[in-house]
Amino acid sequence: MRRLPLIAALVILSAFLPESLGAQATLRGVLIDSLRSGGPVEGASVVLMGANRRATTERGGRFEFSDLAPGQYTVAYWAPWLDSLGLPALQRQVELRGSRTETITLSTPSPATVQRAVCGDVLSDEQSILIGEVRDSDGNPGAGVGVFARWLETVIQGREVAQGTMAAADTATAAGSYVLCGVPLNDEFTLRAVGARGVGSGELLVKAGASIARRDIVVGAAGATLRVTGRVVRENGEPIIGATVLVAGDSSQSVRSDSSGRFALPTMARRSSQLIVRSLGYVPLVRSIDPFDAQLDLDDVQLEPAPRELATVTITGEAMTASQAQFEARRERAAGGVFVDEARLKELGVVSSVNIATTNPRVAVQNTRNGPMLMMRRGSEFCRPRFFIDGYDFRDITADEENSFLRVAKRVEMYTANNAPSQFNDFNGCGAIVIWTY
Repeated sequence: MRRLPLIAALVILSAFLPESLGAQATLRGVLIDSLRSGGPVEGASVVLMGANRRATTERGGRFEFSDLAPGQYTVAYWAPWLDSLGLPALQRQVELRGSRTETITLSTPSPATVQRAVCGDVLSDEQSILIGEVRDSDGNPGAGVGVFARWLETVIQGREVAQGTMAAADTATAAGSYVLCGVPLNDEFTLRAVGARGVGSGELLVKAGASIARRDIVVGAAGATLRVTGRVVRENGEPIIGATVLVAGDSSQSVRSDSSGRFALPTMARRSSQLIVRSLGYVPLVRSIDPFDAQLDLDDVQLEPAPRELATVTITGEAMTASQAQFEARRERAAGGVFVDEARLKELGVVSSVNIATTNPRVAVQNTRNGPMLMMRRGSEFCRPRFFIDGYDFRDITADEENSFLRVAKRVEMYTANNAPSQFNDFNGCGAIVIWTY
């Protein structure tokens, strides 16, 4: 991707000698963010360069300059988060006459303007720009660090439906800034930053959610470690015992909360990462960390109880949960997965990783450094699928958790990467295993 020179988004203005030294004019205005929120910008600096005057936008994005000599001005405002985009200077000329009050509206450039300037073309409505800064664990710019985004995209060609891996990449500038064009707007994607000698960030799961989004990254210096502590609690502040806390993308970095809900991850790499905190019966929580110090205390980490869906009744009078109805609907549509219902699970006896693997020729149990774990065939090799428990994305789970969830399973769905429904997308081209416990 071709980058434009990095400049501040300032409007350069010039002032001319007034026609009358006695008249005093007033300039009022509002600053609107047309790129991200669509609303007013508070706390921004607005400058009249030639007059050596500066104001800060207040509530509603309002600003005002009074006691101005009549003449022609160009108004400037400072938007630091635009620096990474390398946009050309914005221009807004204003002419003040006599003692009149002029009212103007300033705004950031439109998404289409930014997209043309930064990406060379206008993106689709489903695409976004991700900007940010890369810093090492000492806070220095991560110049030359490669930043990569990756996601799966469904392609329809005639009667064929396939999924392909898409990617965007950039190299951080001397100031550490990067820009990625064309990332998904409303879907999650993985983000990594990798420097020399393999120093980099962990796997981050990111969702843009706006036409331009920002995500700064901390890349770990070689040998820099981090100790993360905290306490897992319920809504009422009581501890959750035995909750699992692990580093996303690295199930070997996993601990459980003790009798007081406390946990400690003692030797993490000091870099941008995401922690997954979960416990049976609670909604999993993903917590992003961007550490610069060797110690990080998260204090209380609160988990919300997982909602239980009320049973529904079919026209035959057979009661079933909403999750069971959705399971049956996917199976009837021949969704391309392997579906193991409650009756089949009862035939297997005590459900475990070993006997679940017998129901799917593309799934096998392999010994890993973390114990026997379910793996999915990809070509001539095996890979670790993504796990969803009661519809929630658990990413990877430990061998013990795998068997614990299977022992209480009511239904199991297994998908390869090419036929997984969008809600069970694995984002790494391996596949997904969905376990329902109710």
